Amino acid sequence: MLATWATCCILFGVTVSLFGVDQGWITFVKAPSKNNDKQDASDKDAKPKTEQADEKVDPEETYKKFTDMLLRSDAAKECLENPDEWKRVPYFWDGGKNDRSKALVPGTLHGPDRLSVEPVMFLSRDRKRFVVILHIGKKLCGHDGIVHGGVQATLFDEITARPAFWNLPRNIALTATLKVNYRRPVAADQVLVFRTQLTNLEGRKATVAAQLEDTKGNLLSDAESLYISPSNEKLLPDLSSHIESIESVYPGNF
Repeated sequence: MLATWATCCILFGVTVSLFGVDQGWITFVKAPSKNNDKQDASDKDAKPKTEQADEKVDPEETYKKFTDMLLRSDAAKECLENPDEWKRVPYFWDGGKNDRSKALVPGTLHGPDRLSVEPVMFLSRDRKRFVVILHIGKKLCGHDGIVHGGVQATLFDEITARPAFWNLPRNIALTATLKVNYRRPVAADQVLVFRTQLTNLEGRKATVAAQLEDTKGNLLSDAESLYISPSNEKLLPDLSSHIESIESVYPGNF
């Protein structure tokens, strides 16, 4: 009888150990306390710290902050301090006629961590030179932290078009060729300066050169573009009145 009882105890102990139970075979699950219920409810209601931080960000204030940063750059100050030579004009300006969301630069590339704000642009009195100051964020990279070369090429195409549009017949043109020389890797999340100039104008053809610099004046890349104003006037509209509207947005001496 004693042997049988001992055998049963041993078997029960083995069974309990196999199940990993160390506080008796009756209390397999510990009943949740009321305090735990309250804690679980509060955990569900609580938002991650990142979400709470995002809610506190004012998009308009952030946009203004970046714009002010561009205007404080040496390149912008140089233009603002010479109003007889330079005039500020808007970079994005369509008179409300076009849907920007369908456009590559003002739509797809424009936004937080991309083209953070509308670039600041200045036009020279002779209308052959432009200075464009912008901020490129961390979401337009190829290699981590390095601005994608295709983004640079797109911006060169956009910015070199300005002198061409301002000087060609009907103030309209199409890109014929674009050559970009990448001199140094361009770090993301910084203010950059494009300088572009009309170098040759012949009939319906305009050649434009440009360079990209950091705020210290270091050359990062440069480009040359050829633009042609189409002979078929039905292909693209005349933008003469559009150009006049752009120049009238900001006050200036010309």
